[in-house]
Amino acid sequence: MELLIASIIAIIIAIPYSLVLPGIERKIQARIQQRIGPPILTPGFWAVLKFYYKKDVEPIAYLSKFYKSLIWIGIFTIIFLLLFSIPAWWGILGWASILGLVGLLKLEESLYVFMGSQSQSFLSTTMPVHDLAKGAKGIDIHREFLEQHSAERAIKMMAVGSLPLYIALLVPFAMAKSVMISEVVRFQNPEYFISMFSLPMRPILFSVPGLIATIVYFIGYVILLNEKPFSILKAKIDVIEGGVLEYAAKLRAGYYIMRNSLLFVLSSIFVTLFLGIPFDPLKPFYLLLNIILSLLMPIALSILVAFSPILTFRQIYPTTIGLSILAALALIISILGG
Repeated sequence: MELLIASIIAIIIAIPYSLVLPGIERKIQARIQQRIGPPILTPGFWAVLKFYYKKDVEPIAYLSKFYKSLIWIGIFTIIFLLLFSIPAWWGILGWASILGLVGLLKLEESLYVFMGSQSQSFLSTTMPVHDLAKGAKGIDIHREFLEQHSAERAIKMMAVGSLPLYIALLVPFAMAKSVMISEVVRFQNPEYFISMFSLPMRPILFSVPGLIATIVYFIGYVILLNEKPFSILKAKIDVIEGGVLEYAAKLRAGYYIMRNSLLFVLSSIFVTLFLGIPFDPLKPFYLLLNIILSLLMPIALSILVAFSPILTFRQIYPTTIGLSILAALALIISILGG
């Protein structure tokens, strides 16, 4: 019963709160760029409601039902990512571990590969392979849908782009000498398990390997959210939103819930792992503190995006390789330091 109550409270709080974050993000960007910006609830909360009530458009895909289901798979993946990080789930089959987090994050990344490979239309208009106009089709001309380029890019980002984040994720577990989230929290904040009000005694963030890993984790956070300067997966100048282009109406609303939930959940997990303050629906002090501190990464993201161009793979490859080396250094220091 405690597990069920904690799960329901966590979802009820996390999803609506995550729909406020895009407005804060856009407002900060606007102020930096000397604009007023939209009302805080418009980019997230009201956008979801607006698209939910729009007329449904049937996307054209190789497997239409599968293509539409990817959005809901993504939402449930991120919900479970959140649930695995809350204390009520820490004793369930070992899911609340580094393996559970990495597995779900990789699943979320792979969804963009499926989206890009399934989409067959461009701005809701089909692009037939065979051109019936006499003389218009050249011999041995290869034709493809532009959205499918995003599938290729998604594979590249899965292989190289997100690697720094996964190495950085290992640092708190290496310092705690355990693969379980509960032990990472215990390492930083042992009083949490016996008190309703306690602050971490030795936050990993304020150690040398923790600080290095935090920087790398933040860049990985930007990469997983497909935000500038790493938004090549859906660069508007050439693939126009990539594999998510054809999601409209309720499916577009679902996509916004998926993206914005990830915006919050990754930040909340950072607070849990690097500061020892979990998102605990049954302990209001920790719940509120986690929510407040979870604002740090979206705010930092807003500042970065306000000044960033879009990098190409020529710049992304050396950047992510360098960050991976930096994260590996932090991991080595955390192991040797223990």
